[in-house]
Amino acid sequence: MKYLILVSILLVTGCASGNYEIYLDAQKSISRDATVAETARIAALLELANSPEREVKVKAIEAIQDIQRNKKPIDIQQPRNWLGF
Repeated sequence: MKYLILVSILLVTGCASGNYEIYLDAQKSISRDATVAETARIAALLELANSPEREVKVKAIEAIQDIQRNKKPIDIQQPRNWLGF
């Protein structure tokens, strides 16, 4: 009976802990890539906002405002073990 409990605990904890590091690395990588892309996008729009043409300035400012309004977090689901926890 002791061995059955010990084996079941090891199976449950072993399955739950293996994929979490991969999940964290993926989350960090996605967040870093999104930040770099967003920074480049804003830099390009700021460069357009310095344009001498009025229409280009207005569209660039509108695009920057849209970025601020529509900002959504990037999220992936956490890994689950074979029991669904």
